[in-house]
Amino acid sequence: MHPSTTALEHGQAPDINVPFPRVLDTADPCVARERTQEFLRHPHRMKVLEREHPFLARVRHRSLNGLGLMSSQYGAAVEISCAPRSTLVTVSYVADGRMLIESGPARRASGVLDTTHAMVYTYAEDVAMRWAPGLRQLMLTIDRDLVTHHLRNLLNEPPHEPLIFDTLVDLNDSGQGLTAAVRTFRQAFELCGMAEPPPVLAKEIEHSILTALLLGLRHNYTSRIFSVQPLPAPRVVRRVVELIHASPDTAFTVADLAAHAGVSERSLHAAFQRRLGTSPMSYVRRHRIERAREELLGLDPSAGVKVADVALRHGFTHTGRFAAMYRERFGESPSETMRR
Repeated sequence: MHPSTTALEHGQAPDINVPFPRVLDTADPCVARERTQEFLRHPHRMKVLEREHPFLARVRHRSLNGLGLMSSQYGAAVEISCAPRSTLVTVSYVADGRMLIESGPARRASGVLDTTHAMVYTYAEDVAMRWAPGLRQLMLTIDRDLVTHHLRNLLNEPPHEPLIFDTLVDLNDSGQGLTAAVRTFRQAFELCGMAEPPPVLAKEIEHSILTALLLGLRHNYTSRIFSVQPLPAPRVVRRVVELIHASPDTAFTVADLAAHAGVSERSLHAAFQRRLGTSPMSYVRRHRIERAREELLGLDPSAGVKVADVALRHGFTHTGRFAAMYRERFGESPSETMRR
């Protein structure tokens, strides 16, 4: 068995073979470079390093509210070089090969990307990536403004210097949370087809990716994020709970709730744990599942509406987990509720 296949079967990385629209199939390196620049909104250089394997670019891309997933392969060995100051933060996973990463003016080696590691970059300096023949990549792209805004909420103040991550991420260690969020992102596209995921679900995906990125991976703000902060007053939790109940159809994130309360996300999380014994988003999900129950109770079983459709509308992508949470909460399955 190929080692990369084993890694993917063990769940270390998201599925590279994403079912996205076919946006690029070309044997012309210039066309490949120009089209991928359009997706990434950032210039880069591409050089084919050998002719033993034929060059054939196959690129698939899908985006949602500042987040994107792009799968790509080039067949031949290539080098892709990117200049600094991109508007994106990217996380790359690979299969069927290895990628040598070099960065900075001196092109110093930053590491080797393989099936047990991901690579995260903010493009603060030059980056060169040498793809082995046959390598396939899945890249998560995040608008830098989203990351900066989320970081500000975690710090409760504007960042004072550029965000820099440790480049290589161990998928068996610190990368597990982000990888799980990327899998959910991919699954949402798969379940929704060509339709946009519902706003509640889109917000949930955005928050899970940004939180896993900034809390799960090491960077130059990690110690400040995890420093001790004073616990907010009890009225902060009351204000947030009132907002959640007053706006049941709003796709809240922790950032939204923290901004409403005037505290950092971490402070709000600590306050919820102390006062209610749960996290803000767990409370939101509990409220959503109660709303889902109200919808199920009002449905006509003969109308052909599926439990999965109701779950998706209320921000739950995994029907099995939704059913388990539902049974734990209400003592019966969603389908049993709908048949009443």
